[in-house]
Order: sequence, then C-alpha cells, then structure tokens
Amino acid sequence: MSLRGPVAALMALAVTLSPAAAKTKALGAESVPAFSHVVVVVLENESAATTWGAGSAAHYINSLVPRGVFASQYYATGHVSLDNYVAMVSGQPASPLTGSDCAAVSLWICVQGQQLYSSGRNLGDQLETKGLTWKEYADGTPTPCFHGPYSPTSLSPDPYQGNSQKPPAKDYADRHNPFVYFKDIIENAPRCAAHVRPFTDLASDIAMNTLPAFSFITPDTCHDGHDSPCSNGQPGGLVSADAWFSQNIPALLDYLWAHNGLLVITSDESSVSDLSGCCSGGLLGLLPGFGGRVGLLALSPKLTPGRTVTTKYDHMSLLRTIEDSFGITEYLNNAARAAPMTDVLR
Repeated sequence: MSLRGPVAALMALAVTLSPAAAKTKALGAESVPAFSHVVVVVLENESAATTWGAGSAAHYINSLVPRGVFASQYYATGHVSLDNYVAMVSGQPASPLTGSDCAAVSLWICVQGQQLYSSGRNLGDQLETKGLTWKEYADGTPTPCFHGPYSPTSLSPDPYQGNSQKPPAKDYADRHNPFVYFKDIIENAPRCAAHVRPFTDLASDIAMNTLPAFSFITPDTCHDGHDSPCSNGQPGGLVSADAWFSQNIPALLDYLWAHNGLLVITSDESSVSDLSGCCSGGLLGLLPGFGGRVGLLALSPKLTPGRTVTTKYDHMSLLRTIEDSFGITEYLNNAARAAPMTDVLR
C-alpha cells in the first residue's frame, strides 16, 4: 500500500500548523503586506521632535509607539497644508496653487488650475478601478461632500479655513480635505457624497463592520493640533489633538487589530523653520521635498512591534506603499519614483 497520500497530507498539516506558517503574510506588490483595511490619520504642523520626542504633550499618541513601528526619518513634501494632503493621495508635487493653499483664489479656480500639473488621477480612482472601497472622514463637516462654493462664478477665496466658531463648519478646513480638489470627485456629486463623509460616520461604520478598504481621516483644525489655542477656548496644539485621538482611536485600533488592518499616524508638515526633506517629493520626483521631518507611526498586528526604522521616506513613499498593499501597480506621479516602506511593514 502506498503511503504517499497520507504522508503528503500529514506534511501539509504540519506546515499549516507550524509557527512559521502562522506568521506568513499575504503580500501585495513589491513585498508589501496585503492589508484588508488601511487607515491614515493626519496631524498638522508638528515636527517629529515635538510629536514623538521626549517631553511631548501627545501622551496617548506616544503610548502607542511600543505597539507599532516608528519611521523616525519620515518627511513631508511641502510647507503648507494643501500640497502635502494632495501629495498623499495623488503623488502630485506642490504647484503654485497647492503650494500656496489656494488662499487667494476660489475653490473652483484652485481645482481647475492644479489639474494642469498632473493627470488628475488620485488614489480614489485607483481603488475603485480595483473594486475596492474608500472614504475620507472629515471632522467637523455637517453633510457629505461638504466644501466651499464651487462654480466658475464663485470668485471669492474659499471661506472654510478652520479656526472658527461660525456655523456650519466651524473648525473644518477644505485645504485638509484633499479628495475635493480633484475634478472627477467634486464635480460628481453622488460620487463625492458617497466617499467624502462626516467624521461622525466612522463610529457607525466600525459598529456595522462596513469600514472601507482605505480610510483617510482629517481631524478639524483644533483636533489635529493646528490651532493653538482653539477657537472654542481649548488649549489646542498637541494637547487637544492628543485628547481627540484618545477618544476616537482606541475603537478604530481594536477594529483594525481584529480585521487585518493598518493604522498610519503622521503629520502633514513640520514647523516652518524646518526645511529638510528627502526622497521624491519635489519636481518630477527627481528632487527632495522640503516639508521637514515629521515621523510616522505604523500600527498593525502583522508588524513586529517596538522597532524604529531610520530609512528616509516621505508622503510619496506612503502613497506607493498603500498602492502596493492593495495590489495597485499604477504608481501615481511622484510615487513612481518613491520607494515602498517595506522595512517598516515587516
């Protein structure tokens, strides 16, 4: 009697049950782990030394460091908000408009003008092509797809800049909401409403097990550390940001831990005095960015926790890594020259 069949079956079972096999990770492209959910949460205007250094006011955020992997040499690409947010979801370098936060022009002019510098494609387009779900959860927005006036006849600068107690949006800022700066989203009202959501939706999506494959979370200008003090009298800076994180991140982190997820926490840019940069954030991806060192924390049960990685990365690297995780090999704009963050995600 041949033992080939039973022996083969036993060997297969042994491999399945072995510790090495249990740690095997499903991979996307370029050896990046394939996560079921990737969530990016962005702080504002905080240097790596301030957010993650000794004496940081971000006590809760820093309590997460031992659970994750800290990329200490992670850099922003520019030195206003909009250029960095747009870079994170499209790989576009700063343009004359995004590099000025479009502060002097209307939202319509900003959207039309900045499309001249790239194809206009963004991570949302890529995910939908792949059949994957995505949402931006924008803190402070009263309705889906909320944004400033958008039409050729609206010539005044965008009124929604945060740091305000004026209804309807108060501390919400359009310039921290990157997906509305793409024509194929802001000009498609049903699509925009389906994907650009109030932050209050996050809790129900977690409870109903409907968190999308990719989430981009933007706290308002008090909760992201931008304002100091806040318009409502809160202290602002990292103190108010840390309080908001401590209230909203634990349930999200628990969900991601149970559902093959990855949480990324970083800042859009460093303090204005920090012009350091690296990698592929500049013109054509051939020059470094100059947004300063901000650091990045990656949290997932798939990672080996407690490590600090000193490889230089930037926002373009993050986009390429997200693309890789979802098996997307079309690298947008400067992400095509960026390196994936493989040593962080191991």
